[in-house]
Amino acid sequence: WNPAKWPWPELNKSIQEIKTAGHYSDTWSCGRNRKIAESDRLFLIRQGLEPRGIVGSGRAASIVFDDRHWDGAKRAKGLRAWYVMVDFDILLNANHEPILSRAQLDAGVLGQMHWDSQSSGIVIPNNVAHRLELKWAQLLANIRNQRSTIKNPKGTLRSV
Repeated sequence: WNPAKWPWPELNKSIQEIKTAGHYSDTWSCGRNRKIAESDRLFLIRQGLEPRGIVGSGRAASIVFDDRHWDGAKRAKGLRAWYVMVDFDILLNANHEPILSRAQLDAGVLGQMHWDSQSSGIVIPNNVAHRLELKWAQLLANIRNQRSTIKNPKGTLRSV
């Protein structure tokens, strides 16, 4: 996702829906990848504007389908795009919350992946995906711990 190309004005509303309903469902362009299957694990990376990095995760809630292009100018020309329904389980606002940054994505096993792709639907190799899941879970646990510490400043901090 590149906020310079699509600003996502309802991002905070989408994040709130996850907090209240447990997920947020939406269609998402998947580039040329037509092999995404229902229940595949998906990650959303913020590109373009800093801060860049992983800002969301979820599962495919459909197979890939064809529809009108998301970009208004391309849609006006009659162009179409491939999409998948996504049930996001986490969305982070990179302007207000920590994310899995590009510096973290470029280190160690995660650095084996080319994260600068401007196209959606890129397949993450299994060894990288496994490490990504671990780093993502660690980040989310740290965010939860920070939030609970803010709500209860006298609470004890635990290391993860």
